[in-house]
Amino acid sequence: MQKKSDLIKILIPAVGGQGGGVLTEWVVQAFFLEDFDAQGISLPGLSQRGGSTVYYLEAHPKPETEDKSIIFAQFPVPGEVDIILAQEFLELGRALELGYGSDKTTIITSSHRVYSTLEKMPIGSGIYSDENLRKLAEGFSYKFIELNALELSKQNDMDELAVNAILLGALCASEAVPIDKQSFIRSIEMVGVAVNASLKAFEVGWEDAQIGHDKKAGSLAKWSSFVSERADKLEDKEKEEYLARISNIESEYPENLREILAESVYRLIDYQDMNYTDKYLAEVNSIKIIDSNTRGTNYLLTELFAKNLALLMSFEDGIRVAELKIKSDRFKRIREEMRLKDDQVFHVVDYLKPDAEEIYGLLPNVLVAPVLSFTQTRLFKKIWRRKKPLTMGQTPVTNSFSGYFRMWMLTKIKFLRPHSFRYKKEHKLIKRYIESINKYASYDYKLACLVAKSAQVVKGYGRVRRRTIDAFYRFLDNIISPLAEYESNNRKNFDITLEIGQEAYNLISGESVEGIDKAEKLAQDVLEQRAA
Repeated sequence: MQKKSDLIKILIPAVGGQGGGVLTEWVVQAFFLEDFDAQGISLPGLSQRGGSTVYYLEAHPKPETEDKSIIFAQFPVPGEVDIILAQEFLELGRALELGYGSDKTTIITSSHRVYSTLEKMPIGSGIYSDENLRKLAEGFSYKFIELNALELSKQNDMDELAVNAILLGALCASEAVPIDKQSFIRSIEMVGVAVNASLKAFEVGWEDAQIGHDKKAGSLAKWSSFVSERADKLEDKEKEEYLARISNIESEYPENLREILAESVYRLIDYQDMNYTDKYLAEVNSIKIIDSNTRGTNYLLTELFAKNLALLMSFEDGIRVAELKIKSDRFKRIREEMRLKDDQVFHVVDYLKPDAEEIYGLLPNVLVAPVLSFTQTRLFKKIWRRKKPLTMGQTPVTNSFSGYFRMWMLTKIKFLRPHSFRYKKEHKLIKRYIESINKYASYDYKLACLVAKSAQVVKGYGRVRRRTIDAFYRFLDNIISPLAEYESNNRKNFDITLEIGQEAYNLISGESVEGIDKAEKLAQDVLEQRAA
């Protein structure tokens, strides 16, 4: 549940003409009854026309003194939404595509579908996979609650507009907001829209979500299926060792971390080997010890660290790209997405254009480092005047013998990866990441969580990844470090570092990292003002 003192941000992706405004008003009135200030707005959309429309509301406890007022935002910020309350499943997908889901978001959604125009146009089936949407929602949420509100309304002899009150009941049962059940009921009565039917629908939603909370056996079955699905993709020896690690995770880690660790362990075994995976688990355990000694954290630092470390350790070099290109699951997925029959032949052409660093990054560091050192000399720069980076474009047909064989041969040098130039470079970054978290955890827990989260800016492949790595280093060196040092020496409180650091993170966490210049300027201005 959100703390009573927190600013609460709720996004309601809706279908025009289906009562999203009434649902928003119910939630706003419930906040008023709990002595909150609240604001609900309708964002531009296709209201009354059966298309996509969005509502957004924020709520905060009323200030203790009258001279302080709350200024609410007019638009949601990607990654900062606490609750997504979705009327329809694909509308939830749109919200997640725009980046509103995160590891702090509780998602409550109806799983029924109102099919979009693009889904109806193909002669065959053009319906987007519900399972893909479900995986997306589970991956971009802290808690995911799904119910078929339309089906529940039909089962209880109610019309489709009852979906809103059913979702309101599910929101109440989720305990994602600090609002008493009676306040929700009173808000329905105050708004005055189909009161009796809405109260009945509210109870239906509340009871269904409560039943969902009690499905522990189902949860255990889901966990067992989750582990088995990944174990079955590994070789026999790896499978045995994977299940042994899972047994340790079950006994040593809280429930909210197990799925993250199980997925990470599977990916790292598949990426390299068991020794590499054990190094990952050792690092995660060292951060877990910090969490264990910090009260009331719900292991948030470990969760952020475990997710991001696994991603950093499974960086996509040429070997990994080759592995992913020739996996049987990929060809199966392409066949399904193209709706190909068993007797139809298809070719998969991959358009690859690795640059020089991606190519020599696969070679042993002991060979590459001296050569790169020479390229920085005046003599080399005088001889080599080319400014445009070297690339090697190629278009292998990866499901042909020759294309598949080229990729397969590349995967066979995986054992050389720990000695490669790229590995040394990436693990220098990883070492800095781990050291920074340990350092700032000794300063302030929330600051350590911000640093742990900041590794999410490192993404992409090739030139894009190099730019994001540079932005990450600059974030640590030019923003977090000077601000934290200033507060450590002068204030012993890290609220300035947290505020500016979070704002800087928001600037660079989008698709572009060009915001790092603005972020550095922001930190510099604050330090200059404090020094004056």
